[in-house]
Formats: sequence, structure tokens, C-alpha cells
Amino acid sequence: RVTFGGNIAVPTGGTVGPISLAIAIDGEPVPATSMIVTPAAVNDYFNVHSTVFVEVPRCCCSRISVKNTTATSINVANANLIVERVA
Repeated sequence: RVTFGGNIAVPTGGTVGPISLAIAIDGEPVPATSMIVTPAAVNDYFNVHSTVFVEVPRCCCSRISVKNTTATSINVANANLIVERVA
């Protein structure tokens, strides 16, 4: 199980509009993990959270990351990425 939680905002000088992140497996964002917010102003932080189960075959591996799925830059603060191995 992979869980991400954090705060995101449009940086100073950016254009206010919808911003989003998603948990990515091997570089590909998982659509079901999209975390989308629409701040009212720059530096207006919103909390986002998502969880996904990732099946990794025994003796294999996967790269887990969090990807900005917005065309603009965003600020991320207080980010936590937790990976739990379920036996």
C-alpha cells in the first residue's frame, strides 16, 4: 500500500487555477490517485491525500513517486510518502 499526503499551492507569480498531483508507478501516474484542488489565490495551500495498492511480484521491484500532473509549477509542503509492505 502506498499513501501520499501533503499540502499543495500555486507558487507566487503563478496563475491561479486547478492544480493536481498523482501517485506514479514506474513514472506513470495512476489516474485513480489524482489529487486535484483549485486554490483561490497564490500560496493558498490545500491538503491532498491518496492511497493505492501496488502489486509487486516476488524478487521484483517498482519505482514509486508523486508526479505533478498540472502544466504549471506547484509548491508542495509537509509531504509524506508512506510505503507499507503487506505480507
